[in-house]
Amino acid sequence: MKQRLLLFDTILDGHHPEYLIHLIGYYSSRPEVDVIVATGASFQEEFTKRQKAEQLVWGDNIQFYSIPEHLIVKGNILLRSLREWNLMLAIAKETQANQAVLMYMDYFPLGAIMGNKAAVPVAGISFRPPREIQGPFDFVKHKMWQSMLASGQITRVFSLVHSAVPVLNALAGERRALPLADPVIQLPLSASQIADFRLKHAIPNDKKVYLNFGQLDQRKGIEGFLLACKQKSPAELNQICLLLAGPIEPAYQAHIESLLGELPDLEVIKLFDHLHYPTIELCFEVADVVLVTYQGHMGMSSVLIRAALAGKPVIGTSMGTIGATIDAYQLGLSIDPSNAFEFAQALTGKLKTNAALQSEFVRQNSVEAFTLTIAQGIESLS
Repeated sequence: MKQRLLLFDTILDGHHPEYLIHLIGYYSSRPEVDVIVATGASFQEEFTKRQKAEQLVWGDNIQFYSIPEHLIVKGNILLRSLREWNLMLAIAKETQANQAVLMYMDYFPLGAIMGNKAAVPVAGISFRPPREIQGPFDFVKHKMWQSMLASGQITRVFSLVHSAVPVLNALAGERRALPLADPVIQLPLSASQIADFRLKHAIPNDKKVYLNFGQLDQRKGIEGFLLACKQKSPAELNQICLLLAGPIEPAYQAHIESLLGELPDLEVIKLFDHLHYPTIELCFEVADVVLVTYQGHMGMSSVLIRAALAGKPVIGTSMGTIGATIDAYQLGLSIDPSNAFEFAQALTGKLKTNAALQSEFVRQNSVEAFTLTIAQGIESLS
């Protein structure tokens, strides 16, 4: 029987388009597998733009399934878990898929436990898997995941948090979880592209440029950076430039603009939009330091990998996987971004990196490592 693989994802920000595009590229060279990409309607627009911008070619074995917006549940996580689990199974049946991958499975424990019975093997990518128990919330999460894994509804877990793999396998009672790379590619840039970008956006050559990149929201630690800047003198601020690059919601933008008004000596360059090649690569190229100062985020971030690819040091949160990765691979400095004094010290301190460890970190998080882990992980279930 021909393999028909359903990739299901109703989240279209952050890593999600990238992960889908990597898998689409991989399976385009494998015509023996039919791939159904089930996402919100806006993804296909984004997908077409990327295809043109990056001159990507995909196979005839790739089929898009547009999920109507009214079927995507917003807000209530428990309701979303149940409804979207059942929706995924309905789409699998309609498209005659014989395997499915949840591109963000962390929403789905309740759905898998209480929802309809899966007629096909279902795997999933976990961004925030259960960790070692440190408090009541972890205990409840363990119980929920243990019940989901015991239900037989989830046959394979791909964990972006590698340290959680032993926890997941212990909860499953067998080896069902695999560590997954967090993939990033770097496309080449010309000297003229870099010069034109600097000129177009007035990127200063005489200041240290700090890049905060990605979906710009409360998690990204922008406020922490600005509070740290308030510890600096006007003369020190005149040596700093903040580059904000990525989409931002209007209400949050207004909040940040208000805070920036309190720092007239800080130069800020704003690229508030969904960015593509070569703009993404150019942002990292012109940066001197990359900020990965998430608030309350225990998982991984592809921004770390982009920084390592560009050979740039990071200032990042000491919490969770990000902090452990910065320290293990000597990618820069891990701090408590909620501590304005510590953050301010980091802005003027010397950031040390290790080029050999940066390269090893990049190698471990290649697109090839990501796609092969998923392909082989689900094929072993057939």
